Amino acid sequence: MATQNEQRPTNDYTCAQAELYAGLETAWNSQAEHEAEFIAENTTYTAGLSVTRLAAIAAAQALPDGQARGAEAEVTRITLVEKLDVVLGKWNSLDGYIHKAFTGAYYKPRIEEAGKQYYLKATEKNWEYVKQLLVGMKNFLTAHGAVLVSDGGMPPTFAASVDAIKTTFDGLYTDFKDAEQDSKEQTDTKIEANNAIYKEGREMMEDGKHIFRKNAAVRDRFVWERILELITPPSGGSTVIREGELVMGAIKNIDLTGVDGTDETGIAIEATDSMMRFYTSSVAGGGQTGGAIDVQAGQVLEYTGTQFGQLLGFNAINKFLNVQNVGMVTGQWKLKATHVE
Repeated sequence: MATQNEQRPTNDYTCAQAELYAGLETAWNSQAEHEAEFIAENTTYTAGLSVTRLAAIAAAQALPDGQARGAEAEVTRITLVEKLDVVLGKWNSLDGYIHKAFTGAYYKPRIEEAGKQYYLKATEKNWEYVKQLLVGMKNFLTAHGAVLVSDGGMPPTFAASVDAIKTTFDGLYTDFKDAEQDSKEQTDTKIEANNAIYKEGREMMEDGKHIFRKNAAVRDRFVWERILELITPPSGGSTVIREGELVMGAIKNIDLTGVDGTDETGIAIEATDSMMRFYTSSVAGGGQTGGAIDVQAGQVLEYTGTQFGQLLGFNAINKFLNVQNVGMVTGQWKLKATHVE
């Protein structure tokens, strides 16, 4: 379990866990189909590596998910809330006995001795204050129980009933804290396992894109965004795709009809075989007068429409988007804009 001075693991991936597992399984199955090409390219790939990686994915998926990890703590908390009602009832009864046994100016110091300062926070389900309230009640009953019985009308069995609820609450509270700690530890384990399989998968996919850079159909089997599109097709909205091929130094103005520069739009730009520069200008197909984004060969960059517009400096003057092949060979460029309804 992470201490206060440690940083707990965070997800390195951005998709849902179901997509993570399905996507990685798809990618490694593709690697298995083209195992010979991978082995020929890099000696770190061995026969049957995909089997090992698929087993790791299955093991990560088998670890408890968020609902399962938190279920025990949630169930215990429900019971704590139920017991809190009993504790507050006992406290109010004790308050009545103290009020009768210690009248006038004596009431205030005695009710405070019994733990009144913990009561308000206890009603707000602050379990440490509930615990302290019960300690105050028990100590007060030990010190003044006889007076409360003789002068306050308290039943002789009341102190024993407070002891019983205190024992029950303390046990539940311990179980609750243990369950929460277990949940955090299991969460860290799940995140670390997911990060490991994601890192391994993405490294393999980068190699796959390089190996099959001249075969677009096979290359797409190792592009993470393409895999996610395959396993989770868009449920709504619209998609605009602009793409083409440019020889070295050539410039193309990109038609932005249907592309929104909002947070609801996701924009992906990519380059194949050669480095591409996406930039804005005051003239369609003209030289750069606004911002620019360079995309290396084989790279895919993703932004929201808002981020994309800010990086490229779109304004009333620089309102045209262009792409230029700034590499040394002929290459392909692509822009994909997906608007979510």
